[in-house]
Amino acid sequence: MGFEEDNNEEFDEEFDEDLDENLEEELDEPSTKSPTEDFTVKTPDDKISHEGKKISVYFLSTIGPGEKKQKLLVYTGNLVRDIKETVANLFALDPADFHLSSGGVTMDEGNQLSDYNLSDGDDILLIPASVAG
Repeated sequence: MGFEEDNNEEFDEEFDEDLDENLEEELDEPSTKSPTEDFTVKTPDDKISHEGKKISVYFLSTIGPGEKKQKLLVYTGNLVRDIKETVANLFALDPADFHLSSGGVTMDEGNQLSDYNLSDGDDILLIPASVAG
């Protein structure tokens, strides 16, 4: 048993020495650099400005098997084309394969959502491009 205790003591001493050396190296000099300096450099130059009001709308797709419905929070100042790109990603579709429609009107991609008098909770349909007029 005495042999095992001697080995443990040697191991403990080596371990303690390693810790002491590491602590001394880190505490040499305090840093004069402000912790926020790195963060200001990483701030993007351009900020996205959202126009219009924020509303929740439901997108209904009958393209493919079964009806799918997704809720999305949007700004009414966004262009229909931008919303269509996002919706295409949500439903794993090609944006060229469908149009967006609200209240029986096919939305023009160059218009803003606010042009269609959408309200919070409204439905927007995804209709196949071959059907839309």
